[in-house]
Amino acid sequence: MPTAPAPIRSPASPQAPHRPGADGSEHGRAALDQGRLSSSLLAIRDLLTSQWRVPEGVSPSLTHEWRLIGVRWVGVLLIAPALPLAQLPPDRLAAAYGILAAAAALNTLYWYVLKVRPAVLANGYLTTLGDVLLHIAMIIVGGGFSSPFYFITFTIATSTAMRYGYGPAIGVVAVIVGLDSAEHVITGTPPDAWFAFRSAFLTLTTILAAYLRDLALRAENALQDRLHDANLLNEATAELGASLELEPLLRAVARAGAHLLRSEHMVVRLIGEPGDDSFGGEPAAATYPGMANSIVTRALEILCERREDEHKLLIPQRHSVSFDTLSTGQRACIIQLWLPTQRPTWVTLACVVSAAQFNRHLDDDILDSFAERVALALENASLYRALSVRSDALFNAYADLATAHQELMRLDQMKNDFLANVSHELRTPLSSIRSFSELLLAYDDDPVARTEFVQIINSESERLARLVGDVLDVMKIESDNMDWNMASLDVQTVLQGMQRTYAPLIAMHGIAFSMHLDGEIPPVTADRDRIEQVLSNLLNNAIKFTESGSITLSATRVGDQAEISVCDTGIGIAPGDAERIFERFMQVGPMLTGKPRGSGLGLTICREIIQHHGGQIWVESHPGEGSIFKVTLPLATELAPTKA
Repeated sequence: MPTAPAPIRSPASPQAPHRPGADGSEHGRAALDQGRLSSSLLAIRDLLTSQWRVPEGVSPSLTHEWRLIGVRWVGVLLIAPALPLAQLPPDRLAAAYGILAAAAALNTLYWYVLKVRPAVLANGYLTTLGDVLLHIAMIIVGGGFSSPFYFITFTIATSTAMRYGYGPAIGVVAVIVGLDSAEHVITGTPPDAWFAFRSAFLTLTTILAAYLRDLALRAENALQDRLHDANLLNEATAELGASLELEPLLRAVARAGAHLLRSEHMVVRLIGEPGDDSFGGEPAAATYPGMANSIVTRALEILCERREDEHKLLIPQRHSVSFDTLSTGQRACIIQLWLPTQRPTWVTLACVVSAAQFNRHLDDDILDSFAERVALALENASLYRALSVRSDALFNAYADLATAHQELMRLDQMKNDFLANVSHELRTPLSSIRSFSELLLAYDDDPVARTEFVQIINSESERLARLVGDVLDVMKIESDNMDWNMASLDVQTVLQGMQRTYAPLIAMHGIAFSMHLDGEIPPVTADRDRIEQVLSNLLNNAIKFTESGSITLSATRVGDQAEISVCDTGIGIAPGDAERIFERFMQVGPMLTGKPRGSGLGLTICREIIQHHGGQIWVESHPGEGSIFKVTLPLATELAPTKA
């Protein structure tokens, strides 16, 4: 059936701007409600965040109280909207909200007292008592201990256990279970299985929480002891590196051992392997506080001497601790340290101890660290002694050090040469790939040219990959350790490949290119990649130094050699520079051209490659008349004798 046409709005009647909720729609009201809710949540978040931040300088106990205020606010905010879900009668629901209001007021009072009189809440007993009373009141209002409100007792019981330990926590549990029992007595109902279960479960949970607190305290105390021992170790060994002389060092070890073991008397004896002259060849000793003639010190020395014959039986395990009794009747501790120095060395430390001074065994890692630091200090002293004894020999060896310095300079120069070689080798194929990529973009309507360019790009990419894989071989050229891929090579095929690669590139520069083969040229034995590298370098140089004219690539047979030439009509080279251009980093005639210069290594690499093949490379040129670079390569040895 036909529908009524939509009303047409008059173009002259302006439309009021749309505001969420302005039209009374449900969508607008929902947007407003969502905005108010978001603002409320952000305000609550900011309040709780500010409450969680503790002011600076607050003690750990007050920090706990400060953050519990924030936790209580979270509890109030969570319980308040959930109370209607408990389906309490109106009077009990009102009483429950009254308890929440009292909890909020009491929490505010805690916050105020923490700011003005923090010492009142330092031990936390008042806040714990208030929490217990509020929890019990909420349980009674919520329906008694048999109601689901009983579960809130777990929070106060476990928090008390985690904070105060077994005693107060069991006391809180006893109060809760006692009130639960009293409720059964008042109501005249006998305790049932639910009463036994919840009471036992609450007790078990509280004991476990207290046990976890006890474990945490033990771990913290152990950590504090370890930190104390570590600080003591650092303080004791701080002076070990102050001297490289043996006697002052042993005195420093004696002081360090006395400080670490908290003893007033310490004797140190150093024993090396027989024949070891690192420390003078004889046992060295030191005492603390330096009174070697005292009765106690002498008794400790006798005890150390008695242990000297036993050190050989000691398995190298870094340290061994034992106790003995001195002739004076005092208790002594003997620590034998095996030092992992260049040669096996033992250090025996003997000190007088008492229950107050050494009432617990030092951790193994503390003794290990002490042994390592003593070993390092003694090793440094041993090296210093060796350096002192051999100082004259070191002066005589100054010339050798100078030579070694020159060798290092040469190696550094070789490194620079290597980096330059890498740059030069990788530049050539990259230039070809880039140029043919640009040409490929220009030949949209010539599929034959596009195919040829793609083939050239692919060929140059493969060559580039080979050069990258063999880039480390450049360093081996000069050391004659280069791996050469020598094989029978057709010169005509190589030159045709160079023509396909460089003819378009040379044409882009407005230079004519031609290739000429003079008769049949037999194969040569050569590394194709290296020969192509030489020809690429020569052609690139020809392009670089030729403004206009032509470049000719030719080859002919001269006796038992194949001669390849690259002729250009460029700026030319002075006769005096014909040999210098093949030296490293040598570039001549910069005033004759404004074109970018190379690294100066290309012709050096070419000469080394050709010389390895048993050939020669040279240039025939005059300034302004162009240049002819010629390369000769011996023909393959298995060929028949050549014609004259």
